[in-house]
Order: sequence, then C-alpha cells, then structure tokens
Amino acid sequence: MTTKSYLSGSSVSNEDLEINMTSDNAHEPDFDVVIVGYGPVGQALAALLGRAGHRVAVFERFSAIYRLPRAVHIDHEIMRLLQSLGLSEVLAEEMVPVDDYRWFGADGELLLRFEPRSPAPSGWEGDYMFFQPELERAIDDHACVPAGVTVGRGWAAEGLEQFDERVELTLRRVNEEEPGRLALTGETRRVSARWVVGADGANSLVREASGITRRDLGFQERWLVVDAEPHDLAALAHLPIASQLCDPARPTTVVQSGPRHRRWEFMVLPDEQASDFEDPERVWALLEPWYRPQDGPLTRSAVYEFRSMLADQMRKGRALLVGDAAHLTPPFLGQGLCSGLRDAANLAWKLDLVLRGLAAAELLDTIDAERQPQNEAIIRLAIELGKVLCQLDPQAAAERDAMLRQVDAPPPLDLPALSAGVLHRPVDGGSDPLAGALSVQGLVRSAGREGRFDDVVGRGFQLIVAGGDPLALLSSEQRALIGALDMSVASLDPAAPGGVGDVDGRLTAWLTEHNVYAVLVRPDFYVFGSCPSAGELPELLDALRSQLQLTVTSTTAGALP
Repeated sequence: MTTKSYLSGSSVSNEDLEINMTSDNAHEPDFDVVIVGYGPVGQALAALLGRAGHRVAVFERFSAIYRLPRAVHIDHEIMRLLQSLGLSEVLAEEMVPVDDYRWFGADGELLLRFEPRSPAPSGWEGDYMFFQPELERAIDDHACVPAGVTVGRGWAAEGLEQFDERVELTLRRVNEEEPGRLALTGETRRVSARWVVGADGANSLVREASGITRRDLGFQERWLVVDAEPHDLAALAHLPIASQLCDPARPTTVVQSGPRHRRWEFMVLPDEQASDFEDPERVWALLEPWYRPQDGPLTRSAVYEFRSMLADQMRKGRALLVGDAAHLTPPFLGQGLCSGLRDAANLAWKLDLVLRGLAAAELLDTIDAERQPQNEAIIRLAIELGKVLCQLDPQAAAERDAMLRQVDAPPPLDLPALSAGVLHRPVDGGSDPLAGALSVQGLVRSAGREGRFDDVVGRGFQLIVAGGDPLALLSSEQRALIGALDMSVASLDPAAPGGVGDVDGRLTAWLTEHNVYAVLVRPDFYVFGSCPSAGELPELLDALRSQLQLTVTSTTAGALP
C-alpha cells in the first residue's frame, strides 16, 4: 500500500482497514500503528498519521466520548496544532480566549494580573479555555473520520507482546453498565501492528507491559474538582475567565471551561478525607460564594489526586508513550494536555518518515531527547508554582502576598527550547540562534489569499527565507530533499519565486531579530535550524538530511510520494 506524507491529507478507507483486520497473513500486520486510548492526545496522533495514509487503529475502553471534562486549558501552540487538523473554524465557538489570569491574595484582594501576548508566537491568542467533550467530538468527527482512522470502542487492552517486526495487542470487550462504570466480558481479540502507542493515561497498560518504569518527582495533593453548567452564564460574567485564590484557608481555582461551563477546584486540606465531599451539601457550601443550586446543575463533583510522574523513557522497542502515560503534571500551569499533544506532534512526523521508509527506526529515539527535558521542566515549574499558590500557613501567605505586590507580574510563560535531538549544529562549531525554538506563525498574503502562514503556504516542514529565490543556490539533491519531505517553501519577498506578502510583519521581524536569512521549521513547529545568509542554506538542508539519516537523491525523489 502506498502512503503519503500527512501534508497531503490522503487517507485509507475504513473498508480497507476492515479487510486488514481480518487478514490471516502473519507477515503483514493488521495495522501500521495501533494506539491505545482515544482521548485528545490519542485522537490527534491518530488523525496526523491517518492523514499520512497510514493504517491506524485506536482502541478505547469507553463506548462513547467521555461526557465529563478533564482538561480545560490549551495554549497557542496547541491551537496551531488544531489548526493543522483543520479544526480552527469548527472550534471557533468552543474556545474562550483568556484575556487575563488573576491571582487573589489571602485578603481576597488582587495579587497579580497576567496579561497574555496577543497574538502569541504561534499566531493565536496565548491561552484558551474549553470543555473537553466538545474538543474530542470535533477531533473525532472532523479529523479522525476523514483520515480513515479505525476506532474500536468498548475494548480494553490487557496484553502486549513485541516481536522483531511487529507488536501484538490483546484486547478484551468491555460493557459500560452505566456512564463511567465498566465491566470486563469474556470476549477477546488480538491485533497486530508495526508500532503500538500508549496514550492510555496514568495507569498505562502499554507502559506497564513494556517494562517502562517511572519516577515520582515529589508532588502529591488531593483536590475537589467541581464542574457546573449554569442556566445563565452571563450572570457569572463578573468572574474572571481564569483565576486563582491564594487563600491559606483553602486554595481555590475558579475558571470558565468553554462557552457554557464553569469549574471550581478546591484543595482538600490535610485533615480532610475524600469521602467528606460525597455529601452534596458540603460541596454546595464551598460553592456558595459564587454559585448556588438555583444557578444550574453540577455535571461532576469528585476528588482527584494530582501527581508528578515522569516515565524513564518514551520508547522501548516498538512501543511508544505519549501524554499521561509518559508524564503526570500538577495542574497549576494548565500544561498537562498541552504536553501530551506536543508529544503527539513530535511523534507523528517521525513515525511518518519511518513508516514511509525514508528514515530508520532510530529516529524515534530522539523523542526521549526532545520531549523528556521539556516535560520534566514543565512538571518542576508546576510544582514550584503550586508551592506558591497553595501556602497553608497564614503568616507565610501574608509575607508572600506582600512580596508579590511589590513586583511586576512575570511575562507570559515561554517553555524551554529543545536542546537535543533533530537540531541544526553548524559545521563550524558555532551555535544556531533559533535551533530548538518554537517557530513564529504570521499573517501572509499569496495569490490573493490572506491568512495564517500554515493555511496559505502549507504545513509540515517549512523553509522560510527573508528574500530572493529560496531554491536558487540549491543542488538537485537538495531540491529532491525538499520534494521528498513535501516541504513548504516561501520567500518573504512577494516579487520572488514562491514569494508571499508578510502582512503583519511578524515573520520578517523574527528573522531580523535573530539576524538570520532563513529558518527551517519542523512539522511540530519547532525550528530545526537557521542560517545567516543565502549561501549557507545548502549546508542547512544537508544538515537536515544528515540528522534524519535520509537517503534521497534526485533520481529516487521522483518515485517518492
């Protein structure tokens, strides 16, 4: 079966997939990739790989999209990922931009006010609040279904075996006796794939069956999470979109989760038990300052334990981990889901190249080098932030408030750049000012069309130059590399071949700020590398070929998709 890069948007039909599922050919796996877990991380990975034309199946315990929210926040980088899946317009009414984030001190007065950049580097608002079931429906309906992804609902993974060329996954049928309560049945099935990905959460079967251990980074707290669907959300318009009450009597989070829902999170104090909050009256007593029974129903009230865990590796043999299967992050940065979706974006383009035969499986080892340091940094920062927000000693809280009121609010969060992996290392031994940084997406105009760069020029690998013809000094092999990777190429000179108008000037300003002529961006939006002049662009492309260990020539490129 011929596959194409996910830039092409090609897909495999469900009919083809059903035929493969029943194949008795032991040498041909049923699928290219099997994903365990169909939350947003598993969905996004499935959609990206399905759009590449790969045979993808996902298996999920629940028979339908889980009706209760979990994550409520994504940032601009993840909005760009959703944009790449064609979901911008679909989700336009479901994403609530965060215009500010407010902290209130022990006295109830404003402590700090954070105002995000607009637009953020990825071309969107810095942060959004949403209702997770709506996000999952959108990805399922508008990204996974068109990509030909097979979804097996009501199947729990219970066994995994790895072989030289494939993995075999044992699944057991699950009956959902009532929402959220599952019962195993006696029906089992076995499927095979070239690769298996665990997107199956904190208690990952894929992680456990693969023998991957994990570390506890030292944070463990219980919080009561309460979600509500107000009759009249406008009546609560006086509440901030996102806020944190740094009250030593009980630290509390108050946010709006999408256009129709509200969430409160209350710290469970050391002398309290989770069972204390099984009494609805206890929950309503906590909500009383903001919300009462006549305001609308509660959709969920439950105590959760927030942890900080990091898997020791994200790949072992033909098994890979993404999302909560690989890392658990305290909620104070709102980066748990974001980190998982970054994992999916990173894995998708690398697995695509491996499945297409353009890169060796060793490319997948770079996932650890790239994702683990950033994930650990996010977890540790969230832990430190939690220590500030959740101070239970009144005297210490008063001292904290006095200190914070003397300083300016810190700038918007910038995540650590990638420091290892598939990154440009100049041959002269110098440093590349942009290698590993998150790229910028600006507004551009081409052929009478104006919009965000990815929509107008193209997604996937991107080569952006300050001016002139980007291809002028390239050899036939370098041009073949661009073709084999379906690389989108643009000059910021509208008069040049492949030229676009830099409508908002952000891309030009970005290149100028770092004194570079060209940037080469990876499909996960991180910069592979840059170069200061047109004459050094051939070396930049050769470095990409070397880093990916690709064998592409002008004669073989024509046979590539």
